[in-house]
Amino acid sequence: MRRNLSLILVAALALSACGGAATDSTTTTLGTPITSPPGSTVPSDDPTTTAAGAVDAPELGGTSWNVTDYRTPGGAITNVWKTDVTISFSADGMVSGSAGCNEYQGMWAVSGTWNPFESGVPDPEDGQELTLSSLSWTEMACDDQAIMEQEGEILDLLQQAGRWVLIRGNFNLRDADGSFLFEAEPA
Repeated sequence: MRRNLSLILVAALALSACGGAATDSTTTTLGTPITSPPGSTVPSDDPTTTAAGAVDAPELGGTSWNVTDYRTPGGAITNVWKTDVTISFSADGMVSGSAGCNEYQGMWAVSGTWNPFESGVPDPEDGQELTLSSLSWTEMACDDQAIMEQEGEILDLLQQAGRWVLIRGNFNLRDADGSFLFEAEPA
């Protein structure tokens, strides 16, 4: 069964929202281009994708989310501090949002079988594979160093994306091993 999903992160903070003036508008680009067409799902060899009772993946195209919690490099889970960190998904394979002060964008693709969160206990196989690539972002300076540090952590987490899952209506970004990166509620 083919699934078409779209993820775009459409959320930008106005420079005034980060409380400081821009000192640099350079863009940094990381990642490699997606080889499949944007917004497409690579068919899985897993027979459960076509078997009776298979579950269709939820449609994410056109959705926007506000990040509420994320994992820090030390492993602690933190509430997003004094900022609006966002992630939005479009039907055309673009991802964009705000990391707290700076805006980011890139490409996304999903593949494999959708495994819904049902057990009440997170499982590394929950959700579906997600690739974010060609990520780039502005590099404006903000007055608050703590916001800039948090922003760096969020941008690092985006580059670790490997899976996504919906848990109790919230978007959860996971790494390839299924470990928690961040959670976001509908915008």
